[in-house]
Amino acid sequence: MWTPKTKKWINPKYAPKDTPKEQLLYAMDLFEAEEYRKALEEFKKVIAYYERSEAAAEAQYYIGRCQEKLQNPYHAFLAYQKVIENYPFSQRIDEIIKREYDIAERLFQGEKVKFIGMPFKATSEQAIDVYKKVVANAPYSKYAPLAQYRIGQLYKRLQFYREALEAFQRIVEDYPDSEIADDARFQVAVCASGSSLDSAYDQKFTSEAIAKLEEFAKRHPDSELVKKARKERSGLMEKKAESLYETARFYEGRKRYKSAIIYYEDIVDNFSSTKIAPLAMEKAEALRRKIGGK
Repeated sequence: MWTPKTKKWINPKYAPKDTPKEQLLYAMDLFEAEEYRKALEEFKKVIAYYERSEAAAEAQYYIGRCQEKLQNPYHAFLAYQKVIENYPFSQRIDEIIKREYDIAERLFQGEKVKFIGMPFKATSEQAIDVYKKVVANAPYSKYAPLAQYRIGQLYKRLQFYREALEAFQRIVEDYPDSEIADDARFQVAVCASGSSLDSAYDQKFTSEAIAKLEEFAKRHPDSELVKKARKERSGLMEKKAESLYETARFYEGRKRYKSAIIYYEDIVDNFSSTKIAPLAMEKAEALRRKIGGK
Protein backbone atom coordinates (compact mmCIF):
# COMPACT_ATOMS: atom_id res chain seq x y z
CA MET A 1 0.00 0.00 0.00
CA TRP A 2 1.32 3.43 -1.03
CA THR A 3 0.94 6.11 1.65
CA PRO A 4 1.07 9.76 0.53
CA LYS A 5 2.06 10.81 4.06
CA THR A 6 5.31 8.80 4.18
CA LYS A 7 5.68 8.48 0.38
CA LYS A 8 6.59 4.85 0.92
CA TRP A 9 5.15 1.43 0.21
CA ILE A 10 3.98 -0.06 3.51
CA ASN A 11 2.70 -3.52 4.31
CA PRO A 12 -0.59 -2.89 6.16
CA LYS A 13 0.33 -5.69 8.53
CA TYR A 14 3.28 -3.65 9.81
CA ALA A 15 1.82 -0.18 9.40
CA PRO A 16 1.29 2.03 12.46
CA LYS A 17 -2.12 3.15 13.62
CA ASP A 18 -3.50 6.39 12.22
CA THR A 19 -2.52 8.52 15.24
CA PRO A 20 0.26 8.32 17.85
CA LYS A 21 -2.32 7.97 20.61
CA GLU A 22 -3.95 5.01 18.90
CA GLN A 23 -0.57 3.37 18.36
CA LEU A 24 0.40 3.90 21.98
CA LEU A 25 -2.86 2.50 23.31
CA TYR A 26 -2.58 -0.52 21.03
CA ALA A 27 0.93 -1.23 22.32
CA MET A 28 -0.17 -0.74 25.92
CA ASP A 29 -2.98 -3.26 25.46
CA LEU A 30 -0.37 -5.80 24.38
CA PHE A 31 1.80 -4.88 27.37
CA GLU A 32 -1.12 -5.36 29.78
CA ALA A 33 -1.80 -8.71 28.12
CA GLU A 34 1.83 -9.64 28.94
CA GLU A 35 2.70 -10.02 25.27
CA TYR A 36 5.93 -8.15 25.83
CA ARG A 37 7.74 -8.95 22.58
CA LYS A 38 4.80 -7.81 20.46
CA ALA A 39 4.30 -4.78 22.68
CA LEU A 40 7.97 -3.86 22.30
CA GLU A 41 7.67 -3.76 18.51
CA GLU A 42 4.51 -1.67 18.68
CA PHE A 43 6.03 0.86 21.10
CA LYS A 44 9.00 1.17 18.74
CA LYS A 45 6.56 2.17 15.98
CA VAL A 46 5.50 5.20 18.01
CA ILE A 47 9.12 6.34 18.06
CA ALA A 48 9.69 5.48 14.41
CA TYR A 49 6.58 7.19 13.02
CA TYR A 50 5.60 9.76 15.66
CA GLU A 51 8.89 10.72 17.27
CA ARG A 52 7.84 14.31 18.01
CA SER A 53 4.46 13.44 19.49
CA GLU A 54 3.59 13.51 23.20
CA ALA A 55 3.10 9.76 23.01
CA ALA A 56 6.75 9.20 22.10
CA ALA A 57 8.13 9.80 25.59
CA GLU A 58 5.65 7.34 27.08
CA ALA A 59 6.42 4.80 24.37
CA GLN A 60 10.13 5.09 25.06
CA TYR A 61 9.47 4.51 28.76
CA TYR A 62 7.47 1.38 27.98
CA ILE A 63 10.25 0.10 25.72
CA GLY A 64 12.33 0.02 28.88
CA ARG A 65 9.53 -1.71 30.77
CA CYS A 66 9.28 -4.36 28.06
CA GLN A 67 13.02 -4.98 28.15
CA GLU A 68 12.83 -5.46 31.91
CA LYS A 69 9.99 -7.93 31.52
CA LEU A 70 12.03 -9.77 28.91
CA GLN A 71 14.92 -9.95 31.41
CA ASN A 72 17.18 -7.60 29.49
CA PRO A 73 18.14 -5.20 32.31
CA TYR A 74 20.98 -3.41 30.53
CA HIS A 75 18.87 -2.85 27.40
CA ALA A 76 16.13 -1.55 29.67
CA PHE A 77 18.58 0.94 31.11
CA LEU A 78 19.55 2.11 27.61
CA ALA A 79 15.87 2.61 26.78
CA TYR A 80 15.19 4.56 29.98
CA GLN A 81 18.24 6.70 29.38
CA LYS A 82 16.79 7.76 26.02
CA VAL A 83 13.75 9.14 27.85
CA ILE A 84 16.02 11.32 29.99
CA GLU A 85 18.11 12.45 27.02
CA ASN A 86 15.38 12.88 24.39
CA TYR A 87 12.35 13.73 26.53
CA PRO A 88 13.70 15.55 29.63
CA PHE A 89 10.29 17.02 30.46
CA SER A 90 8.68 13.62 30.87
CA GLN A 91 6.84 13.17 34.15
CA ARG A 92 8.46 9.74 34.41
CA ILE A 93 11.98 11.06 35.12
CA ASP A 94 11.96 10.47 38.90
CA GLU A 95 10.59 6.97 38.42
CA ILE A 96 13.17 6.28 35.72
CA ILE A 97 16.04 7.33 38.02
CA LYS A 98 14.81 4.79 40.57
CA ARG A 99 14.43 2.11 37.90
CA GLU A 100 17.96 2.77 36.61
CA TYR A 101 19.35 2.51 40.13
CA ASP A 102 17.46 -0.75 40.71
CA ILE A 103 18.84 -2.12 37.43
CA ALA A 104 22.37 -1.17 38.51
CA GLU A 105 21.83 -3.00 41.81
CA ARG A 106 20.72 -6.11 39.95
CA LEU A 107 23.79 -5.94 37.72
CA PHE A 108 25.96 -5.38 40.80
CA GLN A 109 24.57 -8.57 42.31
CA GLY A 110 25.44 -10.50 39.15
CA GLU A 111 22.12 -10.72 37.33
CA LYS A 112 22.59 -12.07 33.83
CA VAL A 113 22.05 -10.04 30.68
CA LYS A 114 21.31 -11.33 27.21
CA PHE A 115 23.42 -11.00 24.07
CA ILE A 116 22.07 -12.47 20.82
CA GLY A 117 19.50 -14.24 22.96
CA MET A 118 22.11 -15.93 25.16
CA PRO A 119 22.38 -15.14 28.89
CA PHE A 120 25.68 -13.78 30.19
CA LYS A 121 26.70 -12.48 33.58
CA ALA A 122 26.73 -8.70 33.57
CA THR A 123 30.17 -7.14 33.57
CA SER A 124 31.34 -4.73 36.25
CA GLU A 125 31.83 -2.15 33.52
CA GLN A 126 28.12 -2.33 32.62
CA ALA A 127 27.12 -1.80 36.23
CA ILE A 128 29.56 1.10 36.56
CA ASP A 129 28.08 2.66 33.42
CA VAL A 130 24.57 2.55 34.86
CA TYR A 131 25.63 3.86 38.28
CA LYS A 132 27.50 6.75 36.65
CA LYS A 133 24.39 7.72 34.71
CA VAL A 134 22.33 7.69 37.90
CA VAL A 135 24.78 10.13 39.50
CA ALA A 136 24.91 12.31 36.38
CA ASN A 137 21.14 12.28 35.88
CA ALA A 138 20.24 13.13 39.47
CA PRO A 139 23.32 14.33 41.42
CA TYR A 140 21.19 15.62 44.29
CA SER A 141 18.90 12.61 44.63
CA LYS A 142 19.06 10.09 47.44
CA TYR A 143 20.40 7.57 44.96
CA ALA A 144 23.47 9.60 43.94
CA PRO A 145 25.76 8.93 46.94
CA LEU A 146 24.68 5.28 47.01
CA ALA A 147 25.44 4.90 43.31
CA GLN A 148 28.77 6.66 43.75
CA TYR A 149 29.70 4.27 46.55
CA ARG A 150 28.89 1.29 44.35
CA ILE A 151 31.16 2.71 41.65
CA GLY A 152 33.97 2.71 44.17
CA GLN A 153 33.18 -0.84 45.23
CA LEU A 154 33.19 -2.07 41.64
CA TYR A 155 36.50 -0.41 40.84
CA LYS A 156 37.89 -1.90 44.03
CA ARG A 157 36.55 -5.33 42.97
CA LEU A 158 38.46 -4.90 39.69
CA GLN A 159 41.55 -3.86 41.69
CA PHE A 160 41.56 -0.44 40.01
CA TYR A 161 42.48 1.15 43.32
CA ARG A 162 43.22 4.66 42.11
CA GLU A 163 39.87 4.85 40.30
CA ALA A 164 38.16 3.42 43.39
CA LEU A 165 39.88 5.96 45.61
CA GLU A 166 38.68 8.81 43.39
CA ALA A 167 35.14 7.43 43.42
CA PHE A 168 35.03 7.22 47.22
CA GLN A 169 36.72 10.61 47.54
CA ARG A 170 33.93 12.15 45.49
CA ILE A 171 31.45 11.05 48.16
CA VAL A 172 33.56 12.74 50.83
CA GLU A 173 33.65 15.95 48.81
CA ASP A 174 30.17 16.03 47.25
CA TYR A 175 28.09 14.23 49.89
CA PRO A 176 29.88 14.88 53.22
CA ASP A 177 26.63 14.68 55.20
CA SER A 178 25.45 11.38 53.75
CA GLU A 179 25.19 8.30 55.94
CA ILE A 180 27.96 6.57 54.02
CA ALA A 181 30.44 9.46 54.12
CA ASP A 182 32.42 7.98 57.05
CA ASP A 183 32.65 4.62 55.35
CA ALA A 184 33.73 6.36 52.14
CA ARG A 185 36.54 8.11 54.03
CA PHE A 186 37.73 4.77 55.32
CA GLN A 187 37.54 3.26 51.83
CA VAL A 188 39.67 6.13 50.51
CA ALA A 189 42.39 5.05 52.92
CA VAL A 190 42.00 1.37 52.12
CA CYS A 191 42.21 2.08 48.38
CA ALA A 192 45.32 4.20 48.94
CA SER A 193 46.69 1.10 50.64
CA GLY A 194 45.75 -1.02 47.64
CA SER A 195 47.49 1.45 45.35
CA SER A 196 50.73 0.82 47.20
CA LEU A 197 50.77 -2.89 46.40
CA ASP A 198 52.58 -2.39 43.09
CA SER A 199 55.26 -0.09 44.51
CA ALA A 200 58.55 -1.77 45.45
CA TYR A 201 60.80 1.16 46.28
CA ASP A 202 58.57 4.16 45.56
CA GLN A 203 56.17 4.03 48.52
CA LYS A 204 54.36 7.32 48.06
CA PHE A 205 50.99 5.56 47.91
CA THR A 206 51.73 3.71 51.15
CA SER A 207 52.64 6.98 52.83
CA GLU A 208 49.44 8.52 51.50
CA ALA A 209 47.43 5.59 52.85
CA ILE A 210 49.02 5.86 56.30
CA ALA A 211 48.25 9.58 56.39
CA LYS A 212 44.62 9.03 55.37
CA LEU A 213 44.12 6.29 57.96
CA GLU A 214 45.57 8.52 60.66
CA GLU A 215 43.28 11.34 59.54
CA PHE A 216 40.27 9.02 59.60
CA ALA A 217 41.03 7.80 63.13
CA LYS A 218 41.44 11.37 64.41
CA ARG A 219 38.28 12.67 62.78
CA HIS A 220 36.11 9.70 63.74
CA PRO A 221 37.37 8.32 67.05
CA ASP A 222 33.98 6.77 67.83
CA SER A 223 33.50 5.11 64.45
CA GLU A 224 33.27 1.33 64.35
CA LEU A 225 35.79 1.47 61.53
CA VAL A 226 38.57 2.98 63.65
CA LYS A 227 39.74 -0.42 64.91
CA LYS A 228 39.92 -1.67 61.35
CA ALA A 229 41.64 1.55 60.27
CA ARG A 230 44.30 1.09 62.92
CA LYS A 231 44.88 -2.49 61.83
CA GLU A 232 45.24 -1.33 58.24
CA ARG A 233 47.64 1.40 59.36
CA SER A 234 49.75 -1.11 61.27
CA GLY A 235 50.09 -3.28 58.18
CA LEU A 236 51.02 -0.29 56.06
CA MET A 237 53.64 0.81 58.59
CA GLU A 238 55.21 -2.65 58.32
CA LYS A 239 55.15 -2.39 54.54
CA LYS A 240 56.74 1.05 54.54
CA ALA A 241 59.43 -0.08 57.00
CA GLU A 242 60.24 -3.13 54.88
CA SER A 243 60.58 -0.92 51.80
CA LEU A 244 62.97 1.39 53.64
CA TYR A 245 64.93 -1.62 54.87
CA GLU A 246 65.30 -2.98 51.32
CA THR A 247 66.48 0.43 50.16
CA ALA A 248 69.04 0.52 52.96
CA ARG A 249 70.24 -2.95 52.02
CA PHE A 250 70.55 -1.77 48.41
CA TYR A 251 72.92 1.03 49.43
CA GLU A 252 74.78 -1.18 51.90
CA GLY A 253 75.42 -3.77 49.20
CA ARG A 254 77.03 -1.06 47.09
CA LYS A 255 79.14 0.11 50.06
CA ARG A 256 77.33 3.44 50.27
CA TYR A 257 77.17 3.08 54.01
CA LYS A 258 76.18 6.63 54.94
CA SER A 259 73.14 6.45 52.66
CA ALA A 260 72.24 3.06 54.12
CA ILE A 261 72.48 4.43 57.68
CA ILE A 262 70.03 7.24 56.78
CA TYR A 263 67.38 4.68 55.76
CA TYR A 264 68.01 2.38 58.74
CA GLU A 265 67.67 5.36 61.09
CA ASP A 266 64.48 6.46 59.35
CA ILE A 267 62.98 3.10 60.31
CA VAL A 268 64.17 3.44 63.92
CA ASP A 269 62.92 7.02 64.27
CA ASN A 270 59.60 6.83 62.43
CA PHE A 271 58.61 3.15 62.41
CA SER A 272 59.81 2.03 65.83
CA SER A 273 56.71 -0.13 66.41
CA THR A 274 57.40 -2.35 63.39
CA LYS A 275 58.92 -5.82 63.59
CA ILE A 276 61.89 -4.83 61.50
CA ALA A 277 62.86 -1.77 63.59
CA PRO A 278 65.18 -3.66 66.05
CA LEU A 279 67.06 -5.21 63.11
CA ALA A 280 67.36 -1.79 61.45
CA MET A 281 68.84 -0.41 64.69
CA GLU A 282 71.43 -3.19 64.80
CA LYS A 283 72.33 -2.60 61.17
CA ALA A 284 72.72 1.14 61.68
CA GLU A 285 74.96 0.67 64.73
CA ALA A 286 77.10 -1.93 62.92
CA LEU A 287 77.61 0.41 59.96
CA ARG A 288 78.46 3.34 62.21
CA ARG A 289 81.16 1.23 63.87
CA LYS A 290 82.39 0.09 60.46
CA ILE A 291 82.88 3.62 59.12
CA GLY A 292 83.71 5.16 62.51
CA GLY A 293 87.44 5.27 61.82
CA LYS A 294 87.02 6.76 58.35
